[in-house]
Amino acid sequence: MVLGIDVGSSYTKGVLFDSGIRQKAVVKTSFKPKQAIEEAQNQLKGYDRIVATGYGRELVAGADKTITEITAFARGAGYFEPSVRTIIDIGGQDSKIIKVRDGRVDRFIMNDRCAAGTGNFIEKIAQALDLSLAEFGDLAVKADRAETIDSLCVVMAETEILSLVGEGKRLEDIVAGVCDALVRRIDGIGSQIGIENPILYCGGAALNPGLVKSMERIFGKIMIPEDPQFIGAVGAALSQ
Repeated sequence: MVLGIDVGSSYTKGVLFDSGIRQKAVVKTSFKPKQAIEEAQNQLKGYDRIVATGYGRELVAGADKTITEITAFARGAGYFEPSVRTIIDIGGQDSKIIKVRDGRVDRFIMNDRCAAGTGNFIEKIAQALDLSLAEFGDLAVKADRAETIDSLCVVMAETEILSLVGEGKRLEDIVAGVCDALVRRIDGIGSQIGIENPILYCGGAALNPGLVKSMERIFGKIMIPEDPQFIGAVGAALSQ
């Protein structure tokens, strides 16, 4: 039994894996990655080996092996969807676009220097609108049309949103526009390496129905695995 653990900036994800996922856990990382790792390990017992990935992988005490997120996501995606050619992961503090060929990493690009194009952008806007992430996603799905949000700077985007609210625009259409703005940013980043179908959308942001709808609006058909936030952890376990 292998413990695959993905220590992300927002959440730490772990899976017990042999021929499949036997147990899983998600713990908020916040600014206490060591505590999150320990809690995940306490929830998932009975493993023989540990393989770690994610930005905090070197903090996993007793890890038998560590691998990069790029490798982990490619292997995890291949387990869920062998036909995948492009992986899009919108994380809390970064986003990854990975081109895969024959189950191996071909090219990749990351956005990790700015909140634009990450889940943090959505989280900050939701807070400004006094909405939970669940409320934000549900509202976006109910939009009649997505309003255009040009800025991906959180402060400037808030100014645009205030203007739209003042014009009497529907909140549903505004938050759908925020989702579209983020996905357009992903599309722009991905154009540097070329986004090819089939596309696998994963990470915790794949649980947000508003972002899913925007992904479908901009990219067309996408695939979402059953456990999108565990792609990295599964990929780590497969790399034992």
